[in-house]
Amino acid sequence: EDSVETGKTMTESFFADSTGHRTITITIANKDDSKDPSPVDTDCTGTTKKDYILCSIVEGPLKNDGDNKDIKTLSEWTNFCAFCFSYKPSPPPASYFRRHYDNDPKKDASLIRVAVDPISNEIVSSVRIFRRRISSGGNDASSSNSIEACGIGEVCTHPNHRGQGLARILLHDAIRIMELLEGGGEVGEAGRDEITTVSCSLLHASPSLMAVYERSGNYESVTTRWSVVTINSSFLTSTKSITTINDDELTYNIRNASFPDDTTSLRPIHAKYSEQRFGGCIIRSDQYWNEYVSEELGDSLFILVADSVEGDEGSFSGIVAWLSIRSRGGENRYQLREFGADTEHITTSLALSMLLKFAFHAEQKKKNPTSAVEEVGDAVEESLELVLPSPILEE
Repeated sequence: EDSVETGKTMTESFFADSTGHRTITITIANKDDSKDPSPVDTDCTGTTKKDYILCSIVEGPLKNDGDNKDIKTLSEWTNFCAFCFSYKPSPPPASYFRRHYDNDPKKDASLIRVAVDPISNEIVSSVRIFRRRISSGGNDASSSNSIEACGIGEVCTHPNHRGQGLARILLHDAIRIMELLEGGGEVGEAGRDEITTVSCSLLHASPSLMAVYERSGNYESVTTRWSVVTINSSFLTSTKSITTINDDELTYNIRNASFPDDTTSLRPIHAKYSEQRFGGCIIRSDQYWNEYVSEELGDSLFILVADSVEGDEGSFSGIVAWLSIRSRGGENRYQLREFGADTEHITTSLALSMLLKFAFHAEQKKKNPTSAVEEVGDAVEESLELVLPSPILEE
């Protein structure tokens, strides 16, 4: 986009060496070199040439010798991402990007692609490829209703190197890699490894950037539906663990999730509540629950456990729902970032109501650590806003 505004046209050429590093030369032709905004010198023909190295990173650390001078490590990359996203109101630190990498069961440093300025030997642009298996929106649990996919993330460029098409070049490079990838070796129903090719790539982007990805990577923009509801402060003052339904007193206990103990119960509920209903949901393996979800959500993930609930198959005791919220865009605004319910044994509205009360208590407790949990609701005078997926609100 910047190249159009400044009247420049760009081409790039590639050279790959035996180590897998690719050297690209970007040629920028300036229509008016007297107004050339480029930080590098232009030649007498009115064109600017700039070399960059495209490569993958390594986890590191490296030996301190000359052979490693062109190799970029994971710590260098996480620091670079933190710098690029430091403009945000709540900027993510380098540890945020490192945690996302370390907790990913399918992490692969070779799928983090960067552009390096050979003069400064610094990372100047980045794209990361995530390996995932996602649902295709069927209503059963068969493996045919899931596909191998790759996500795109951590797309960023140093301010001094923007406007040269580096993100677009890295995106094309990532798509080329995804087209060559074999599947993740998921074990199928027959007990053998299924080797499938990546058939889908997806990413999250702000509306202002959707057109960029449509042009650069042939992505199709879709919109997810979210709703905002107001929750009165009085909602927080009610009891948190005992509920009476149809004159039968049933006890529901709410606690923090415990992994790997809860995974056996959570995985089939998530499969039925989300994966089999909606396309694009991540198919969660035991490893994904135990290594990624548990670490990413931490003590914000609450479990609703029911005692002797009557269901279609008689009495039932066990996990019936879970929930996690996070502060989002203001002092009193929260986002529902994780929810699921066993709708054979509890309604969505009842599960959401009880878990939200407990989660809001926990959030207020963090802000007022000296108050007793039961008293926190009385201290909240303002209403709260909750951002949640519209399909859950409709339920």
